[in-house]
Amino acid sequence: MAEGQESTDTAAAGAVELAYRPTVADIAAALRARAKHSTGGRFLRRGLIYILVVMAVGILLSTGGADRHDTPWRLYLALGGCVAFMTAVPWLQARQVHRLSERQGDVRAAVDDAGIRLTTAHSSATLDWHLYPRYVETSKLFVLLSADRTAVGVIVLPKRGVADPENVERLRAILGRHLVRADVAETIGGPRTRGRAAGRGAGSIGLLLLGLLLFFFAFAAVQKAAHPDRFPGIQNNTAPISVVLLLLGVLAVVGGWRLVRRMKVMRIVSTVLAVAALLAGGAIVYRVGPMLHCWDSAQIAHDPAGGYVCLDF
Repeated sequence: MAEGQESTDTAAAGAVELAYRPTVADIAAALRARAKHSTGGRFLRRGLIYILVVMAVGILLSTGGADRHDTPWRLYLALGGCVAFMTAVPWLQARQVHRLSERQGDVRAAVDDAGIRLTTAHSSATLDWHLYPRYVETSKLFVLLSADRTAVGVIVLPKRGVADPENVERLRAILGRHLVRADVAETIGGPRTRGRAAGRGAGSIGLLLLGLLLFFFAFAAVQKAAHPDRFPGIQNNTAPISVVLLLLGVLAVVGGWRLVRRMKVMRIVSTVLAVAALLAGGAIVYRVGPMLHCWDSAQIAHDPAGGYVCLDF
């Protein structure tokens, strides 16, 4: 019996021990890390951002159309609700998970080269490293993720749980020996990753070209008002529509650049195209800017002094 106890103490001698009680903030940060590095989380986040952009564009178009004096309060309400939903969901999920973890009480963890041993007031478990092959490090946590694409399994190791701050570096070293950082795992050059990189490159070029096309339409929208010598008289005020197209073009250009910001070659190509597109956008801003004081007017006319007169019949 004494020999068995001695061998156990010897095996645990190199372990990093943690003692903590998970908080709502811990769980919320872990859920955000999982969403960032799981297929389902990325899909949901992009879907919500897409809905948000569509609603914002709808509001801009409604304020720039013929009925712009009618306040689109339903769209404002929907946009506010969408933003509140995107902000609140991680915290609501974290509170639900925290209620369950609270029943377990304080958590004690021992991490060494053999794996992770978790002990609470009501349970204990020993986990091998192959169950959680990826991890994410934040300023306050180490978050271990399971191997499946949706990262159903999550282990949270708060840095505050380590009694000696120097042991945080030991814990990081142990994790580095047995696990792969999630951001590194997503850039390993396998066939699937190379296919994804090619898709990102094609998507980036497509978004940049879309941005240029939107800039062209934004430029064309104010052609008549900008050339009173060729199109004299009162013109429809299309400046708000031009602004909407300009903003969409900027979003497309920024999105195209962000898709390949970590790819060296494509980053150079996309940066050149993005700069060219933004210069074109700057030319449009120079043309549309003098008209923006007439945002709420349905018609616009060029005055002899070189400015614009706002009309609303």
